[in-house]
Amino acid sequence: MRKLVTLALAILIATLSLGSFANARDAASGQVSITVIIIKDEVDDDDETQQVPRTYRYPSPQTIAKAQDEIRSDAYLRGFLQKKRVQLRNVVGIQTAFSGGKIVYVK
Repeated sequence: MRKLVTLALAILIATLSLGSFANARDAASGQVSITVIIIKDEVDDDDETQQVPRTYRYPSPQTIAKAQDEIRSDAYLRGFLQKKRVQLRNVVGIQTAFSGGKIVYVK
């Protein structure tokens, strides 16, 4: 029984170590998770539409300017959006998660 518990603990520690290594590698490469959300003009019962924060559904000129500045200064983000054929001038907001991932709101 003791050997089984020791083996299980060793596997758990090894798994946690590998997971930390993978996260560190992703952070070192500079690549982050990016999600693009298209904001629809009409409000319907779509869950995704309902979950768009008011700040991005009705963005102020400052919110839009901040998003445009972030696109100009982040080559990886700009390239990702261009690859997805997002019109950069239509980006109205960018939200950054604690993990470093980005949510890009597009009108």
